[in-house]
Amino acid sequence: METLRFLMVSTHFSPYSFGGDAVLVDYLAKELVKSGHEVHVFHSPNAYRLVRKVPPTASNEAAIDGVARHPHGSPLGRVEPVLALTTGCSVKAMQRLRALTKDLRPDVVHWHNTRGFIGRPEALPGVASLYTAHDYYLVCPRSNLLRPGTAVCNRPELCQLCVLRWRKPPQLWRAGRWRVIRLPSGFKVISPSEFLASRLGQDKITVDTVLRNFVPKPREMDRERRTGQNLILFLGLLEPHKGPHALLEGFALCRDKQGFKLMIVGEGSLKSWLRNRVNELRLGDRVEVPGYLPKPDLERVLNQAASLAIPSLWFENSPLVVLEAFSKGIPVMGSNLGGLPELLTPESGSLTFRSVDPEGIAQSIVETWNGRHRLEERSRMARDAYERLFSPEHYLTKYLSFIKMT
Repeated sequence: METLRFLMVSTHFSPYSFGGDAVLVDYLAKELVKSGHEVHVFHSPNAYRLVRKVPPTASNEAAIDGVARHPHGSPLGRVEPVLALTTGCSVKAMQRLRALTKDLRPDVVHWHNTRGFIGRPEALPGVASLYTAHDYYLVCPRSNLLRPGTAVCNRPELCQLCVLRWRKPPQLWRAGRWRVIRLPSGFKVISPSEFLASRLGQDKITVDTVLRNFVPKPREMDRERRTGQNLILFLGLLEPHKGPHALLEGFALCRDKQGFKLMIVGEGSLKSWLRNRVNELRLGDRVEVPGYLPKPDLERVLNQAASLAIPSLWFENSPLVVLEAFSKGIPVMGSNLGGLPELLTPESGSLTFRSVDPEGIAQSIVETWNGRHRLEERSRMARDAYERLFSPEHYLTKYLSFIKMT
């Protein structure tokens, strides 16, 4: 394929980035540049500053070679993202995007999450328009189909009240029958999972292709380092919808039937509760809740992991942490909600359990313990699944073929 010029539109981009959607934009931009394409990214540092309230960390200040960044600035500062959330658009940002398109003359404008930046994607003349649905934003103002607490929203209603209960600015432009964001004619929509594609279809949004996420290959693939795999690992937000509390209760139920240790890594509102609960259960010798771990310590822990646990209580789409585990040869056990079952197939050496069910989690832990003799085989299956389905080469081949057909 000839060299293409891409313009990515994303609220967050390195160094002003966080969240799996922004990480994937970083990955995709890098891989396209490596393949000889030209990539520009239009993004909003003000939206990052509004949410994070801290400067970018050293780890995400790393340069992305060859990618041209176009940060959108505004004298309104952090007020502009709030106005964009409330009204659905930043007029200045949209004017800048039109000017960029006219100046750069890209072959493809690829829209990603634009919440708090440009709320409603717009068709730009003379270019192919793509939209990747990284989450449920097109049909849910909160993007995650979660009501306050851990209740999953199966019947959207009173969405603006739900947003206010989350203590977020209302999205007045999506009130009532305007809840669903209708993409302009000509847009091609990418979904990372069949589940998300089906959910968007319920609101009559057509997905043109399912293209599963990818992660880069680890820099070090020395399998000999994966020895002493005696650990079940949770890695993520310590929030109710991610289910770390259910994992802890499931581990406690089977403490006498297996010999694993459990480590729950991450930050969030449940961290203190989890630590107190570990003490109540008298599991201090087998369970750690260390909080955030620096990358060298995290790599050491990953090398000891027999399995990664994803006990999510909400509809995960295609979490990158699963693919990262596969890339390192770590099988995964996870709940049977959302897009997870599409990833956690027997062919990947992985297991699923019933969500919100500590007994189901306990059963998977015991099954993994009793099958310790198969850990090396399951590790190889996870790695093979990564190479076949979630590598940069696999993604880019399908991505560019899809563009060629548009």
